[in-house]
Amino acid sequence: MTQLKVKQAKQRLLQLFESHLDLSDIKSSDPERENKVLSRCLAAYAIYLSTGCSEAEAGGAVWDGPDDNGIDAAFFDASDSQVILVQSKWINKGSGEPEAAEIGSFTKGVKDAIEQDQADFHKRLASKISDIFVRLSTPGTSVKLVLITTGASKLACHGASRLDKILEDLNGNDPEPMAEAVVLGLAEVYQSLANDAQAGAVTVEGTVLDWSFVAAPYQAYFGVIDGLTLKQWWIAYGKRLVAKNIRHSLGATEVNLQIRQTASTSPERFWYFNNGITMIAEQAPKAPAGAASRSAALFSFKGASIVNGAQTISSLSKVLDDSKLGQVRVTFRVIILSGSPPELGQEVTRTNNLQNRIEPRDFVAQDSEQSRLRTEMSIEGIDYQFVRSDEGSTTPTSCELIEVTTALACASGDPALAVQVKTGLSRIYSDLKRPPYKALFNPTVSGARAFNATVVQREIDQWIEKKKRQMPKKSGTGWGLLVHGNRILAAGVFAKIQRDVLEQPISSFPAHLASMDIPATTGEIYSKMVEAIQSHYPTNFLAVLFKNPSMSRHVYMLGTA
Repeated sequence: MTQLKVKQAKQRLLQLFESHLDLSDIKSSDPERENKVLSRCLAAYAIYLSTGCSEAEAGGAVWDGPDDNGIDAAFFDASDSQVILVQSKWINKGSGEPEAAEIGSFTKGVKDAIEQDQADFHKRLASKISDIFVRLSTPGTSVKLVLITTGASKLACHGASRLDKILEDLNGNDPEPMAEAVVLGLAEVYQSLANDAQAGAVTVEGTVLDWSFVAAPYQAYFGVIDGLTLKQWWIAYGKRLVAKNIRHSLGATEVNLQIRQTASTSPERFWYFNNGITMIAEQAPKAPAGAASRSAALFSFKGASIVNGAQTISSLSKVLDDSKLGQVRVTFRVIILSGSPPELGQEVTRTNNLQNRIEPRDFVAQDSEQSRLRTEMSIEGIDYQFVRSDEGSTTPTSCELIEVTTALACASGDPALAVQVKTGLSRIYSDLKRPPYKALFNPTVSGARAFNATVVQREIDQWIEKKKRQMPKKSGTGWGLLVHGNRILAAGVFAKIQRDVLEQPISSFPAHLASMDIPATTGEIYSKMVEAIQSHYPTNFLAVLFKNPSMSRHVYMLGTA
């Protein structure tokens, strides 16, 4: 039976992905050609299965070949803000697993990707690895490691320890881990191929409370559904349930974290805070008659897809306390497509996703401190743009909220605030009445200080960009500090500037700036921090180190000593 499963999986994988792969480096006379092609198909399938992308996109994500540094495929899933890194191995007998050394090669490649060390990646991968580097440098991006084979679903201790070690190094004790790993063996590959994740034939069943029926012009039901039912749907169907949505889950965004927090701590308030879920379905084969009780009824919806509310259902699925989820109430409506015009489903999807997204930073428009800063800067001819707009600009006589926030955090004297802007700047704006927001924007912060700090921050950033261009090797401690520790480096530079200098009138500040020689100071702090990291954290991932407030503070103190 195992051999039959391997053969069936082989045919299906070749059918799905072979035409989308670059096989130019595998000679037709290569005795291992078939296994190499199948291994690449398997890598593409890992991307396809993890992200819900197309077969062509999955095939294009395959790196497998000479000097791939142990990574056979890589893909950025924008819907989850997640980088997927894959190692694959085709095993004809359907049992066994990759050797520990092969897994070690994979974890080494993962480390190089996280640290943006491209020395061991072939030049043919330059553009692809550069894109992954950019994604990994973006705050909020997580990493998923996938080991996929047609062998065992569970690794032996030596191989498993390699994966465990890389996860420990990447996550440490962070309450919001940035990395996860999954092992897919023949059992998972075969089962998922048999139930193609893109088939879309989803039938969901659940109790709808306080429901009503719309008969014309097109049939629809609406009411309230509980959070536990939604979690159970997500566990059962995952991204199949949102296959027709224009976007899937967006990962650990501030909004999604608040959804989870409300469900966990104030489930009774959830309905008041959430916009609800809209679903389309081909049919409702199990729906109560019009005369039935409207307080609660069991429904079944065939060919169902959530077209608005992917963030809600995916976030609720991550809440561990099922008793709290049972108390969560979510507004729920379903449009039945049977008997409706062919284009209705697409129109419902499009129009339900046209609203502009509200971000936490948008609420600063209500803060009087921001208006005060704008007034103070305006008196000296500076245009401070704190309301989000597509017309924003940064010039010698203008600045905007994000760069001012970054500058004030780095100039605060508290390296933890510099870490905050690096790891999750949007969270600073989540509560305008408490730190960290109030630590940066309060009556003691003048418009002059805010703009002068921004000018200094621009000088530091220019030095960093110039240094990066001059680096002969885009790897190592020095490179990692420029990429991952740029905000701690800036904080170190600000520590050398007396506070009253930043309080000078904006008009006279350029003279003070010239006398400070920011490039020289930045170079001095940079050298000290490189030495500090090499002495105290030689084996640490710098991407993780500079997310850690205590280690970042230590580097900061040594760099400014």
